[in-house]
Amino acid sequence: MRQLKSAEEMPGSYGLPILGETLEIFRDLELYLWRRFQQHGSVFKTSVMGYKRAYLIGPDANRLVLVEQAENMSSRIGWYFLESTFGNNILLQDGEEHRLTRRLMYPAFHGKAIATYFDTIQNIVQDFLKDWGERGTIPLNSSFRQLTLMVATRLFLGSQNKSEVEQTSQWFTQLLDSSMAILKWNVPFTLYGRGQNARGKLVAFLREAIAQRIEQGNLEESKDVLGLLLAAVDEDGNKLSEAQIINEALLLLFAGHETTASLLTWVIFELGNHPEWRERLRQEQLAVVGNNPLNLSHLKQLPQLTNVLKEAERLYPPVYAYNRGVLKDIEYGGYRIPAGWFVTISPMLTHRLPELYTDPDRFDPDRFAPPREEDKKHPLALMGFGYGSHSCLGMEFAQMEMKIVLSILLRHYDWTVKPDNSAIAPIRQPSKVKDTLEAYIEPLLNKASLEESNINL
Repeated sequence: MRQLKSAEEMPGSYGLPILGETLEIFRDLELYLWRRFQQHGSVFKTSVMGYKRAYLIGPDANRLVLVEQAENMSSRIGWYFLESTFGNNILLQDGEEHRLTRRLMYPAFHGKAIATYFDTIQNIVQDFLKDWGERGTIPLNSSFRQLTLMVATRLFLGSQNKSEVEQTSQWFTQLLDSSMAILKWNVPFTLYGRGQNARGKLVAFLREAIAQRIEQGNLEESKDVLGLLLAAVDEDGNKLSEAQIINEALLLLFAGHETTASLLTWVIFELGNHPEWRERLRQEQLAVVGNNPLNLSHLKQLPQLTNVLKEAERLYPPVYAYNRGVLKDIEYGGYRIPAGWFVTISPMLTHRLPELYTDPDRFDPDRFAPPREEDKKHPLALMGFGYGSHSCLGMEFAQMEMKIVLSILLRHYDWTVKPDNSAIAPIRQPSKVKDTLEAYIEPLLNKASLEESNINL
């Protein structure tokens, strides 16, 4: 019988007493993972705030954690530090509670519901991008965060007018800033206290919005997520409570704008460095859309655009590591990892493994096209949106939003980016680099024909 080694014998360091390697992890983010992976290989240990943690890297580790041993892992424990910001929501739920919530939320993000959001998203995006050709240099990440937060507050919170969108966005930004506070002191002069004050205002806004929507009735016909969550009932008559809907709306606001903005930033950056791909995407769009208004069915006929988005997801996954608490002893790589430990897997490192992806640091969307289809070498070779029971509910929504943004940008503008890719490649700290990225935007057409062609969007 094979003798398993203790997790204590893994390579790695527990760092300082109590603190462990927390400060280095917070300071260096993705770079911490790269360094340890290069130093120790695909299995290593650390300690964070007194909790022992095993990092397991690669597609087989992803499958173990997200599929094979999913029932012996706790997402709630893995992401415990987010509860004070977003409350008990689908990310922080396990087992039957998670399955029930997911079943109730699923219809708001799939099928005919997605189609009802198309016009709202397109109208917001068109209005947001209409003057980009006159603004010259655009800071990419902050601009896309502003855009995706507008879309999210409209569709997830039910904010209707511009001032409501601006106000709820401001509160949410304060709440988000406070989520990184190490000291959770809920007093007015602390970062955390200001965030909790903003959270209270968001909750009050949502309560009022929910009451108004219920009074209006006809929730099944809603054209936003908030209304559809209020309407959701499963076959056993279960519904989401008001408190649950508020918590889910806050989480959706975070996941639905932060991750989408990040991916859009990197797509524009890579396309700015690859004019040949901008041209290929324009030709594809011309062949599919022509001079007709863009509609939802067009988005399903753009395989090259889909592959460009996949490549951005591969190179710059919006969440670079997933955490779980271990509920029952598991084994991996010849080690027994005991209950009470944490386990972390990394899409970012998986996506750069040369055994999965040829020349993994290179932007090459054709790697996803037949006959190569490198992501099919392993079911968990590409997992920027998660996998299994906790895979991202809003993936289809995010894909639609990004395709609308890119279709409009490609139709009306051309751009160059700085810094140049060669100056910062290979990029090992995307979360820190993305705020430095800028694009210089130029109209493809003169202004008169731009306004005329807006009619044809």
